Amino acid sequence: MNFYIVSHTHWDREWHKTFEEYRIKLIRVMDDLLNLLENDEKYLSFMFDGQTIILEDYLEIRPENKERLKKLIEQKRIIIGPWYIQPDEFIPSGESLIRNLLLGINIADEFGSVMNIGYLPDSFGQSAQIPQILIGFDIKDAVIWRGISDEDINEKEFYWEGLDGGKVLGHYLPLGYENAKWLSLDIEKSKEVVETNIKAQEELTHTSQILMLCGYDQREANRDLPLIINDLNKEYNESGYKFVFSTLEDYIKGVKKNDMNFETYKGEFRKGKFMRVHASIGSTRLDIKNQNFISQKLYEKYVEPLSSIGTLHGLYYNNSLINYGWKNIIQNQAHDSIGNVCTDVTHDEMEMRYSKSKQIAATIIEEKTKDILSNIKFQNDKGKPITIFNTIISSRKDTLTVSALLESKDFMLINDKGLECDYQIINIGKVDLNDYVIESHFIGKNEVKKYYKVKFSFTPQIEGFGYKTYYINENKPSINSTNNLIVNNNTLENKYIRVDIKEDGSFNIIDKENNKTYYNQHIFKEGGNAGDEYDYSPPIKDKIIYSKGKLARIEKIYDGHIQAQIKITYSLDFPINTYNKYRTNEKENAVIESYLTIYKNNNRLDIKTIIDNSIKDHRIQVLFDGNIKSNIHYSDQQFGIMERKNYLKQVEYWREENWQEKYYPIYNQQKFVGVFDGENGIQIMNKGLPQYEILDEDEPKIALTLLCATSYMGKQDLVNRPGRRSGLHVKTPKSNMIGRFEMEYSICPIKNINAMNINAEKYLYPLYYKQSQNTENDKDLSDLYCPIKIKNPLVGTSTIKKAEQDDGIVLRIYNSINEKINGLQIEYDKGKFCDVGLVNLKEESIYNKNIEITKDIVYIKEMNSNEILSFKFKYN
Repeated sequence: MNFYIVSHTHWDREWHKTFEEYRIKLIRVMDDLLNLLENDEKYLSFMFDGQTIILEDYLEIRPENKERLKKLIEQKRIIIGPWYIQPDEFIPSGESLIRNLLLGINIADEFGSVMNIGYLPDSFGQSAQIPQILIGFDIKDAVIWRGISDEDINEKEFYWEGLDGGKVLGHYLPLGYENAKWLSLDIEKSKEVVETNIKAQEELTHTSQILMLCGYDQREANRDLPLIINDLNKEYNESGYKFVFSTLEDYIKGVKKNDMNFETYKGEFRKGKFMRVHASIGSTRLDIKNQNFISQKLYEKYVEPLSSIGTLHGLYYNNSLINYGWKNIIQNQAHDSIGNVCTDVTHDEMEMRYSKSKQIAATIIEEKTKDILSNIKFQNDKGKPITIFNTIISSRKDTLTVSALLESKDFMLINDKGLECDYQIINIGKVDLNDYVIESHFIGKNEVKKYYKVKFSFTPQIEGFGYKTYYINENKPSINSTNNLIVNNNTLENKYIRVDIKEDGSFNIIDKENNKTYYNQHIFKEGGNAGDEYDYSPPIKDKIIYSKGKLARIEKIYDGHIQAQIKITYSLDFPINTYNKYRTNEKENAVIESYLTIYKNNNRLDIKTIIDNSIKDHRIQVLFDGNIKSNIHYSDQQFGIMERKNYLKQVEYWREENWQEKYYPIYNQQKFVGVFDGENGIQIMNKGLPQYEILDEDEPKIALTLLCATSYMGKQDLVNRPGRRSGLHVKTPKSNMIGRFEMEYSICPIKNINAMNINAEKYLYPLYYKQSQNTENDKDLSDLYCPIKIKNPLVGTSTIKKAEQDDGIVLRIYNSINEKINGLQIEYDKGKFCDVGLVNLKEESIYNKNIEITKDIVYIKEMNSNEILSFKFKYN
């Protein structure tokens, strides 16, 4: 039996201490490590947790040591990468996980060597999308810990199959990443460590290869390791055991020299039988998780696509600045950070990073769209231009709300061909443009420029990725329809759906196309939370408050023929305190406001809910009754839809078997969750609300978590998580989310699950617009341009960005459904692009027999379920 002993650390960049507090130790650990490795050849290597961000953090303080570091990394004595930072696997988007690896590998390559292993030692469960992402970087192995149970895997090596059918070799850590941390010069203590590992690992392997990770959180190198290994070899000389100072790569090579007849497992790992995965962690600090959603969306769907359009017109693409913005986002996606199991001051720093990323994004978007418009030859005889940008490759016909600065409040809206377009005015205000311009002390006061600020909605249509211009003719007033969408004070209706609002604020939604009514929608459920930042957990004796049956105030905000909005105000009394055993009888009134918006040309109902929260230690969910019979549901993951169970049988025996935590149907999602019985169903989409729960097994209700408040980082003996504390018993008052918070989500009847991603992309990634004030120029660019487009809406757009290493645009798409798509065609501007090729996630050229490329068409013969494809379009 071979024992591979790996010296390492698990480096939480921030957690119960801030980044800067931890960095003080990082400097000391790295200084000592450089000296150790340079002066002791027997100390072969040290693994720095599969991350590269530690290099940036260290060299910012010690830039003089860069060459020393580089030499040791080139020699593979300091082992880094492939990640930029150790990620959570469920909350970041798929593109964020890709960028995490892309940044990490690029940094490691600069230093001469990267560990080509998907090392994920502490993520809170394993996403089903990880195999496909790793394969895209030519990484063939994943080393993982949390979430695996003997109900699924009975051997510590196994094939882990992704949703697209690709496989990596999984390596399970039965004792985690600290299974050799107590090795010492005391041979008896070291023997205890060895025997513990033999007991835990021997029955789980037929390869006779045992991995021993000598390290722990924020741990420096164990200087005695060469001597300890020598002592162990002497002690076990007669047993046939061999102990080697090693690396993860050497361990995996040893495994692969043996019989590779391993089991195959497909899907996610999230069972907290042997180690906690904190299944309900997705509800903590939803305000910060919402900022993560906003920031990701800005870069993926606006900053990079809009910058790419600019590049096609010869404008500069500021890739280093964009990547800096990405780094601020990804630094927040470390498993503890985005899990929000940190101190308040750490969370404050996360919010600052999101703020920085959004400031960068907003500035780039503003400058880039302004520059693009300055190069367009507008048809000024038609009026003032409003340019609409579509940042995904599918064609769009969506309702868009625009605020335009006009000299007249009466106008006609026309398209690029001069045809009149329907629109609806929502409100009109007055502004002085002088208020937005700095006045010069040389010139003095600026001239007053009074304009109308007109907010209106219309439904533009655009064929693919690119832009299209509409014109506002202020000399020709338009006659608008009076066929409004609010039928009466309690009913909204268009040709697709009717929404009947009850006195308690809940509503029924009728799918008019299928003649199906979905009763009891949008009921608030409030209960106590005796848990902590890691886990929601109810008190032993809970009090549940529902909005159903309690009178709500219903009022019209605006009405029209394109969109209409109704406000519902709920007044509910919640128990003022929650303790581990009970909730108090004393109550306090809470006000919840929901704005329901319906559109003429869409079958969804958008909802914005505002909670003015003053209650500590509680949870608020909103319930949507599926009104169908089914024991499964569908949830959007990073690249496509995953089928999950409504009821988990383990809820019946988890206590009896001493699981680390309760296993029940509370899940993380990306864009949506839905229930469907083969003919009818509903889909609930969200903007930055990553957690839902399924109530009732065969007649499912979707419970979307809106707010979950807690007072502590960690607590002991929770109902859903008995025993020891996770984290520290530190007060985190900001995790109680006292204040006013906005949440956005949407409900949509569905006739098939394949439409779910189409609906979600329309809802989450609205068209972007820009009004041009100065339209006089000598440019000759068309006011309509779509350089890349696809006619099949089942293909999702992950990103459109500049290539990292050369001049070209990378388009990343994915199959959003759980079946193959055949015969896809991507059309592209052959005058703008000289060459198109398929690339992997590292942006290296690869071959796929299913791809044929002609002068203006990318033809995809077939695309596997949930498959990701990336193409590089090189400029002429």
